[in-house]
Amino acid sequence: MKAAKLTLFITSLVVLILFYVININTVSPITVTGNGNPFLLVAAPLLPLFILMVLLWGRILRVHSISKRFSIVGIILTFVHLMIAFIYQRVSLANYRDIIKDAYLEKYGKVDSQYIQDITTGISFHVNNQYFNVNTFFMFISFSIFIAFVFYLWGIHENKIENRDVQE
Repeated sequence: MKAAKLTLFITSLVVLILFYVININTVSPITVTGNGNPFLLVAAPLLPLFILMVLLWGRILRVHSISKRFSIVGIILTFVHLMIAFIYQRVSLANYRDIIKDAYLEKYGKVDSQYIQDITTGISFHVNNQYFNVNTFFMFISFSIFIAFVFYLWGIHENKIENRDVQE
């Protein structure tokens, strides 16, 4: 059990470091960039790390034999956190677009709104700090917990069905 918790802690630190490295590699608002974002290669390990975190959270839940009620409360709380964090992220992105518009207006005296929309949509260098920040890091952690709770609760339900079938 200690190994799972330690591994989860170390994995979380690695994820945090990856988020930080990508975040600090955001270009200034008035910088013109080429096509592509090479720091997405740094993000590639996040998917296997996410899967590992879900497995570790699931193992911790199984070892501690969390009740069905606690699992449901956990699902609800993590879901609420994810929704609030998502809304916050959308507002933050809208504010960031305004910052970029102001910077372009100050430097060039005009703003091409479509260009601003284009560079802040998708996987541009301009949005690294929007996709990889403290909020999205906690969203990443919460989503791994949410998925682990769902699988754990589903496993409890499946075990009860199997036990009922065996008894009949």
